[in-house]
Amino acid sequence: MSHAAQICALSPSQLEEFIDDWIAQRVKEYHAHELWRGTGDMGRDVTGYVTGHRLEGAWDNFQCKQLTSKLSERSAFVEMGKIFMHAANGEFALPRAYYFIAPYGLVRAARDLIAHPEKFRQAFLSIWDTMIAPYLVHNQVIKLTPAIEAKIQAFDFTKVDWLDATRLAKHPACKPALVKWFDEDPGPWPRSAVPDSIQISESAYIGQLLKVYGEKGPGTYPDVATALACPAVGPNLRQQRTRFFDSVAFERFYRDSTPEEYLKNFRDEIYLGVVDVHEATHPSRYVRLGKVMQQAAVLQASGVLGKHASPPVKQGTCHVLANEGLLPWDR
Repeated sequence: MSHAAQICALSPSQLEEFIDDWIAQRVKEYHAHELWRGTGDMGRDVTGYVTGHRLEGAWDNFQCKQLTSKLSERSAFVEMGKIFMHAANGEFALPRAYYFIAPYGLVRAARDLIAHPEKFRQAFLSIWDTMIAPYLVHNQVIKLTPAIEAKIQAFDFTKVDWLDATRLAKHPACKPALVKWFDEDPGPWPRSAVPDSIQISESAYIGQLLKVYGEKGPGTYPDVATALACPAVGPNLRQQRTRFFDSVAFERFYRDSTPEEYLKNFRDEIYLGVVDVHEATHPSRYVRLGKVMQQAAVLQASGVLGKHASPPVKQGTCHVLANEGLLPWDR
């Protein structure tokens, strides 16, 4: 079954949760997001807040309509009409943008209006009292007031859009939601080259390793260049850096293609899988480093990240944890 078909098979409440997960991934676009449920949502299903001012500032509205057919023209008018009515009543500022999320799409007349923003605005004004007013509030007729008209005039209709299931599934930020809901495989991560110079991001664990190498001998290593030039420890340090940057590339790729908690869970599994070895008594800290690397290599992490985590990634994750003070090599 295609992802579009799977989205169409979601219940109305599941579709709202799916959209909330989709918006949660768009951290560069939204300061925060909120899922509204049940009656009294005032025409909002999921809201994406551009700033900390939330509904008093710039925000986008995502109206979910999980139907068995295409969204009708009247329904499109009524759903947007709720926003204008409540904005006129002072419940919130007008949204910056409005999105219809309708898995089966919209009827041609509704799509035509969205494609002609000024025509859409004028249609709102001309048909409000006959086509919209009786359907906004149960057993009430909400006539077009000057306050509502002002909101319609002020809204930017070029910012109205729609997504059916196919368009939604193809959206670049939708990948983590597809992974979470439908076990989509995000694919293999691309390896990156190890930089020649030491990066700030690796200074903590490398500083710890220099102390470990100093204990091993045959000498002390005041800096990385000295360690790399030593035949006794230089090859090992190069291996550790390769492992670390494999882990960095792994996290960078899956941070954008899986839900946030997946990487956290992966790290937790690696930590819990090696911490007993790390805390055990060893002849030296260098021996402990080797034993932890051996243990990390054979761990089998769960889920889709476990499928793609190579031994160097799991070993490099130990260095990430060392950076954070959870698995220090020099204690």
